[in-house]
Amino acid sequence: MERIVPDSFWMHFFSRPKKNYNPYVTMILDYPEIIFYDKKQMDALRGKWREEFGNDNPVALEIGSGSGVFAKEMALRHPDRNFLCLELRFKRLCLAAKKTRNNNLRNIRFLRRRAEEIDDFIGDLEISDIYINFPDPWEEKLKNRIIQESFFTVTDRILQTSGRIYFKSDHDGYYQDILRLVERLDRYVVRYHTPDLHNSSIRETNIKTEFELLFLCKHQKNINYIEIEKVK
Repeated sequence: MERIVPDSFWMHFFSRPKKNYNPYVTMILDYPEIIFYDKKQMDALRGKWREEFGNDNPVALEIGSGSGVFAKEMALRHPDRNFLCLELRFKRLCLAAKKTRNNNLRNIRFLRRRAEEIDDFIGDLEISDIYINFPDPWEEKLKNRIIQESFFTVTDRILQTSGRIYFKSDHDGYYQDILRLVERLDRYVVRYHTPDLHNSSIRETNIKTEFELLFLCKHQKNINYIEIEKVK
């Protein structure tokens, strides 16, 4: 049965309706309770995400959720937490939403939104923890990195005191740069870090992302890990 798509839907992504398009674009309509794509809807929930989840549980944020392997496992392990997961690619959003529905998880929402727009849809001190797994290291354009000094201006506002930022990367330089950056910040401290996550004291509790699983199959490269706490 052909899906009927209103013209207004296309305006969220394109300047005019499309005849030839990625089929996953319209497939996100199959998951209205899981995938959010309307910016006005998301912005209206700024400071009200607990109401959306229908509980008073903490709200964590994942930036770059891929196909939802990490988010699904986190939600299964922590039913007493809510998870907002940012992802831009339509196929990944649909795969993630399918995992969420198949596991009957009601504590995840996937948002098709850029991290640069967080101020528009996340309220003050609304986030308990932030997860950033394998972001682009932007070796040639360091100013494009998600974690840089300006990022902590955002977390100053949205992250609760004692909240943590969890970071994983296969890029050694990015890892070292973050450690040096946090040393200069007044409101944050590194509570734990290791340049070899899979041989560390927390390896048993580590949740492997799809990128991490693929990477481990193809390469024998260490995985860097950092936990940063907001202390005031």
